[in-house]
Amino acid sequence: MFTGGLILAATCMAFAVWLQRTESIGWPRESYDERDADYLRRRRRSRSRVNVLFFMCGLLILMATLAGRQRAAIWAGCWLAVVVVLLVVVMLALLDVWRTLRHQRQRMDDLRRRR
Repeated sequence: MFTGGLILAATCMAFAVWLQRTESIGWPRESYDERDADYLRRRRRSRSRVNVLFFMCGLLILMATLAGRQRAAIWAGCWLAVVVVLLVVVMLALLDVWRTLRHQRQRMDDLRRRR
C-alpha cells in the first residue's frame, strides 16, 4: 500500500509537470494566428490551473501515504480532498471543452462570412 501510494503520487505530480511543460512550449502540429490570441491566453491560464490541481492531488496522495492508516483522520481527509480536487478538475475540463467549441464555432462563422 505504501509503495503504491508513492508511485501514484509521483505519477500524478510528473503528469502535471509534463502537461505544464507541453502547454508552455506548444503541442506538435499546433498552429494559430493572431485572431486566436485571446482564446489561447484563456486556455493557457485555465490549463495551468488544472495542472496545479493535478500537482496538488499528487501532494495530497503523498501526504495520505506518509500519514498511513495510523493517523486515520489525516489519511481520510487527504483522500477526500483528492476526490474533491479531481471533481473540480473534471468541471474545469468541461468548461475548457465548452470554450473550445464556442471558439471553433466563432472561427467557422468568420470563415463563412469571408466567402
